[in-house]
Amino acid sequence: MATKATLPGSETIDFNLKVENGAKYFYSFNTWTPIMGALLLSGLTPTEYWCGVPDATCSPSFWAERFDTLYKSLWEKGADGEESIPAKNEKHLRGLDGESLMAAVSPRFQDARKVLRHWDTKCEDEQDYPLELDPVDFVVWLEELCWNEEIRFFDRTWLDAFLKLHGIGKSKAILPADVVASFHKVTDIGDDGGWHPLSTDISEAQHEAISKGKEPFAIGVVFPLVISILDTRGVIDRSDKNYVRGKAIPVKLDDGRV
Repeated sequence: MATKATLPGSETIDFNLKVENGAKYFYSFNTWTPIMGALLLSGLTPTEYWCGVPDATCSPSFWAERFDTLYKSLWEKGADGEESIPAKNEKHLRGLDGESLMAAVSPRFQDARKVLRHWDTKCEDEQDYPLELDPVDFVVWLEELCWNEEIRFFDRTWLDAFLKLHGIGKSKAILPADVVASFHKVTDIGDDGGWHPLSTDISEAQHEAISKGKEPFAIGVVFPLVISILDTRGVIDRSDKNYVRGKAIPVKLDDGRV
């Protein structure tokens, strides 16, 4: 029986890889500061500018205030008397996906500040004020807040990326590293035994990758080749309202049902 599924385009794949690789890198750290954790789980890259551990003379509950001070310090007054963020500070205002966030006030910074306000409240309630903490503990704490609807993110893609690495993420936005598992996830068809209606196409793409001297298990290599094969087969439906060039590609597939 035929069914329709929407596969990610090249832009979506690139985004997934950047987010997952960034999450893996920072999850390898032994500890985070609360600001570092808030930035990461809001989709922001914590450069060394953000990650210093303050001295013990600070007030016990200060992380949101410190975040505001650091953010405001990135702005400088120009010769015309107007304040702006100079190009030299751009590296401190980049997303976990590599996006520059200088041009506008990004909701990611609002999310980060929201996280820190909740963290400060937690510290006050428990009378415990750690300067550094275990990354997993911080991620799980924040997910519990979301689960209890105590906090709402503008975009929780970033939290889901870290949860997935912790083994409890369910977001379809973040793809697993395994090629076939990735296709299972984005199409919701196939079975747990490894069968998938695109298995033949995946295998063909992997052989093509090998013939070109490329990695046959790399998502960024195999996905575009599969899309090219599907395009040649004529199963990509560009007339579908869900089609978005580079981001969403509707295809007609045989899901294996009789």
